[in-house]
Amino acid sequence: MKKHFLKIKCKPQKKIILLYVFLFTGLGAQLVFAQTNQISGVISDFEGSLLPGASVLEKGTTNGVVTDFDGVYNIEVNEGATLVVSFVGYKTQEVKVGTQPTINISMQGDNTLDEVLVVGYGTQRKSDLTGSISSVSSKDFENQPIVRAEDALQSRSAGVNVSKNSGAPGGDIKIRIRGSNSITGNNQPLVVIDGIIGGDLSTLNSSDIESMNVLKDASAAAIYGSRGSNGVIMVTTKKGKSGEPQVNLNYFMSSSVVPKKYDLLNASEFVEFAGAQSSIINGGADYQDEYFQTAMTNNLQLTASGKEGRLSYYLSGNLVDQDGIIINTDYKRYALRSNLTVDLTDKFQIGLNIYGSIEDSHNLIDGGSQGAQDSRGGVQAVLGWNPAVNYVNSDGTYNLTSDYGSIMLNPIAVQKERDGNDVTKSFNSNLNLSYSFSDNLNFTVLAGSTQSTLTSEVYNGIPDGTTILSPSSTFGSISSETYQLSNILTWDKDFGNTNLKVTGIYELQSSTTKSAGFVASQYIFSGLDDAFYLSELAESQLVNADYETSTMDSYVARAEANFSKNLYITGTMRIDVSSIFQEGNRTGYFPSISAAYNYGDLFLPEDSFFSKLNLRAGYGETGNQNVDPYSTYQELETGNNFPFDGSSLDIGLGFGGLVDENLTWETTKQINVGLDFSMMKGRLNLSLDWFNKRTEDLLLEKPVLASNGGGTILTNIGKVKNYGLDFTLNATVIDNTAFRWDSDLTMSYIKNEVMDLGGSDQIVTAAPTGVAGSSNYFLLKVGESIGNFYGYEYLGADENGTAQYGDELGIIGNGTPDFSWGWNNTLNYKNWDLNILTRGVHGYEILNSTLGTIRLATGTNTVPTSAEVLDPDSPTSGTNIINSTRNIENGSFIRLSNLSLGYTISDIKGFADSVKLYLSGQNLLTITDYKGYDPEVSSGGVETSDVTPSYDSGALPNPRTVTFGVNIGF
Repeated sequence: MKKHFLKIKCKPQKKIILLYVFLFTGLGAQLVFAQTNQISGVISDFEGSLLPGASVLEKGTTNGVVTDFDGVYNIEVNEGATLVVSFVGYKTQEVKVGTQPTINISMQGDNTLDEVLVVGYGTQRKSDLTGSISSVSSKDFENQPIVRAEDALQSRSAGVNVSKNSGAPGGDIKIRIRGSNSITGNNQPLVVIDGIIGGDLSTLNSSDIESMNVLKDASAAAIYGSRGSNGVIMVTTKKGKSGEPQVNLNYFMSSSVVPKKYDLLNASEFVEFAGAQSSIINGGADYQDEYFQTAMTNNLQLTASGKEGRLSYYLSGNLVDQDGIIINTDYKRYALRSNLTVDLTDKFQIGLNIYGSIEDSHNLIDGGSQGAQDSRGGVQAVLGWNPAVNYVNSDGTYNLTSDYGSIMLNPIAVQKERDGNDVTKSFNSNLNLSYSFSDNLNFTVLAGSTQSTLTSEVYNGIPDGTTILSPSSTFGSISSETYQLSNILTWDKDFGNTNLKVTGIYELQSSTTKSAGFVASQYIFSGLDDAFYLSELAESQLVNADYETSTMDSYVARAEANFSKNLYITGTMRIDVSSIFQEGNRTGYFPSISAAYNYGDLFLPEDSFFSKLNLRAGYGETGNQNVDPYSTYQELETGNNFPFDGSSLDIGLGFGGLVDENLTWETTKQINVGLDFSMMKGRLNLSLDWFNKRTEDLLLEKPVLASNGGGTILTNIGKVKNYGLDFTLNATVIDNTAFRWDSDLTMSYIKNEVMDLGGSDQIVTAAPTGVAGSSNYFLLKVGESIGNFYGYEYLGADENGTAQYGDELGIIGNGTPDFSWGWNNTLNYKNWDLNILTRGVHGYEILNSTLGTIRLATGTNTVPTSAEVLDPDSPTSGTNIINSTRNIENGSFIRLSNLSLGYTISDIKGFADSVKLYLSGQNLLTITDYKGYDPEVSSGGVETSDVTPSYDSGALPNPRTVTFGVNIGF
């Protein structure tokens, strides 16, 4: 029997017109010609058992059947169709229909414990794991438009906290794995891309990523020794696969806006409030509306992959053009990748991966305090500007100053006159040679290089007419090169029911960094074109240059034993020899031991509700060597303040500060105990991990007695610990012929405690750079968590309206969250798919310096909020102390991070294999008590901001984004 459809013949140019019809009507699938075939067969599992009730569906249609009691199916499908076969507890399979009338299919178990994961210098099945490792595959985020690779990890891995400190395009993203290990060091995790250590996630094209595996506990991360203390993110990029060549085009366009604004007084309200001190000039202005803009993003991704004979290939290109939510800001990224693999023989394989990218950030503003001459620069200057004064005069020139706070410059003029560009060029390559001497012995050589250059040019222009400050310019250039050579020998042998795998590694790595720059200010002229390149016209000029190099030799051994697929034992030892430290302290030893036992075969019958029950335990030691290469050597410093003749000051050399020649690694020791359940034949999977880790020999600045020269010295003192729970639940809630619902829940509880500060009970730390009214806002105290706010208790206003505060300084809050969760739901109905990602962060406070700066009675001329003008308890005079409980707010929030809806049209003959249209939104809804723009942002840096977290000093909010996209597969 034949089914007849309308058949259209057209010239190539008319196919373009038809494409638009397909994309926007969704009716393209009906405009094809097809001949049907009758297909029958038997569905069974991998052991041959029949599977009654299995779903057999013609891909891209609603045509489907269910197998009978004997596992038999009969279905009539279009010629060239693809069968999609699914059954609860088994992997969904796709089978291309040829000319054969009978297709029998053997299903493989869908237990996620059988997933193969990339670990350090090798792979392991998830069922064989003894450490704590979580995995995120490309399928987990394929329904979400992603510009930054880090976004794919957010709320999808328990114990991994990913937060965007700023909504600036190309801004840094903070990643913490199981808390903060270091007080002064870098707490960002180590990134390994295709085996090359020290990668940068921000440069990656997200469509290139096959998987990201996170090594969370020390027994897993110890394989990376002195660099594994903060956890390890293993990134594997895509490779070509057997079958027909595949070309994929993905394009999406996004529109982003600021999700909320501060409720400030408008021009009329402000004049009424200020009285004779202010009047409306040129209609006034809403400076938040003038400063923020609707930002558009265009993202184009093109990939081609396949395998021809012995050559497999994956090629990709990516173009990102993203406006910032602040006027005169934008970000661009261009990226190309080539992954090639050649099987020269059955034993010898060569792989070559090459990746290059260029990132161009224009006027990037992260913390909110850049790009303005007022101490409350950026966002805070916008909020503090007199709304009764328009930013332009009637003749179109800038209105530079305000009659209410004349020391401030017009923040809109400042931002528009600013011209800053950061250009980062990255080039990464790695060559992989693999030779198998036998079925049991393999030798692999991995040689890679990572090269990057950052060039920063900033010119802060000052509009004509101002005499407050002169223009200034800054230039900086940093280039780095890293080379790695890894020699990996692996022996894998079965002895009956016992498997033994031994890996030995010798690795060399060298790094070189060069930098140079200048700062020029007090230009004798202003308003010149290309003034950045006329720095010789500046009266004040500072020039600097730096050069650093370091090497590391590493020796690694790992043994993995599997006894009857019940008992698994893994042991590793890594020895790192680093040139950063002096002789006698260069060698570090980082061991680990872990084991897992599968109790399923002992206690669980074949038809049990539980199909897997694993217990894991492990111990490991890792390090952190994030110090400058010459920190243990006495340095000579140049200066122009040496009175050689006893009177005038001359340029000369002098000794720098004191150094500790015995400086060595920070060492983290971690215990992990985990439990894995698999239930309902893999339909429900649960993992629970408890961990306790202590970091010793913290790198801290210790005060030096005045009799010894004063100042501080960097040395190994102090201890800190992190402990908590990770919880992961993966469930297939519904799975039938037409509808599937997958739900994943992750939860993390983490507590942090300072155990020792080298003999001191507490250390008061300064506020972040650029903070208004510099003060000491943070406190490290033995027995307390890292990230305590230090300040005064706010007592309210007295009968005269004067703000009152307590007399004693103390802990007034903590900015480190202790509980976070993510709930990801994916629903598929016929050709439709829906993804909903919700997440929450709880148990922390935010010091809202932004609101504190613009409050009434700050001691400077600023704009009060509408709410405080109407509040009779709000003070009308007195001092506004920013680091007080008045500005401490609950930072907990629940956020709808992603909502995506897609529709797929399959097998459009003569054009494409599939076309998917999708509409999505990010940050659509946030539930929080925080009064600021965004409870997630912070003005501190992402690497070392753990001592000063959750500090909002004009940080840019993460925008609300709506995206439309199309994905075409050829």
